[in-house]
Amino acid sequence: MNNETSEKKARKKDSILKTLAIAGFIGVIILIAWASIQLVSVVPSAFSSLASLAESVNVSSDPDNQEAAEVDTLVVTSNTLLANSGDPVTIDWNTAQANGSYVFSYECADGIAIDIMNETGLQSIQCGSNYNLGNIDSTTIIIDSEKNRYTDITYTVAFLGTNDTRPRAAGSAALTVLNSDITSELAVIVDDEEEEEDNSDVITPEPETPATETPVAPTVTPPTKPVTPEYTQEYVYTIPSSDPKGKTDLVARYLFVGEISNNRFVAGALTQDDNGAIQFEVKNVGTKTSKDWSFTVSLPGGGTYKSKTQAALKPNERAVLTVGFNGADVRSHTFEVAVDTTTDSNKNNNDFSQRVSFTN
Repeated sequence: MNNETSEKKARKKDSILKTLAIAGFIGVIILIAWASIQLVSVVPSAFSSLASLAESVNVSSDPDNQEAAEVDTLVVTSNTLLANSGDPVTIDWNTAQANGSYVFSYECADGIAIDIMNETGLQSIQCGSNYNLGNIDSTTIIIDSEKNRYTDITYTVAFLGTNDTRPRAAGSAALTVLNSDITSELAVIVDDEEEEEDNSDVITPEPETPATETPVAPTVTPPTKPVTPEYTQEYVYTIPSSDPKGKTDLVARYLFVGEISNNRFVAGALTQDDNGAIQFEVKNVGTKTSKDWSFTVSLPGGGTYKSKTQAALKPNERAVLTVGFNGADVRSHTFEVAVDTTTDSNKNNNDFSQRVSFTN
């Protein structure tokens, strides 16, 4: 009897233990399932954060993605805001604490040419191009203005690190160049009788500032944030030398007509029967120094002016020539200008024709 009771108790105890084991196993499975659900909800955001971090690191370290980086501002100043044509202008800027170099460029303006001064002389540069200055904090330029009395010039200095293709920092500024030889106003002659009848519409121009006085500089506000153009570095430090294997290419280009007053050329309209002058340019756009050359100009009164032998022009060097002539009773004239040279590689641009009208 006692043995039977003991066996029943043992079976009952074993049944309870099995039930508890099964319940515990089910509980562990439920806990694992809950933890998996929570992990799935957390992991995507973690992976997204890691992916974003990797992308930002790749962008900052890839030199081809410099376009996305913000360009710092250079403070660019000059020693004057109003410069006479042909006078030197010093440009300064704050430097960046990095290895690299600075480039200079200026916007194109009618009748404007700029040269950069360095230890070897003057270097002629073209508008819209970037010229490497090296790792310096100032430069001196000379601006020639041949078209207008006042011309505004906007220029940019930018810093590029080693192997950069776009600037890390850039700054722009502006100044005005004055050519005092060019008259900005035309005189208006009014008949005395017409002036007595009605002079309300006649505007008398104010007298020009004498050449000995310094005109008041117009207010020039530099842009607050410079435009970031595409940049390529050009390592040009010296005046181009003549290439013995290169070619000479002289180009003749019309500039102005006007008159010669006090041994100076003044651009303006030509008048019948009055003396006048024509001004033009001859430039060597080739890579080799030219030989001696000469030129001819057809004159309004008939005949042709033949020049003496002119000095050779180096690569990128130019000569501005002015030919005066006596008055002629003509309403218009076509100037034919031709450059005579024996070694030019392209003679199609050695001459030009320019038709000019004469006023009464």
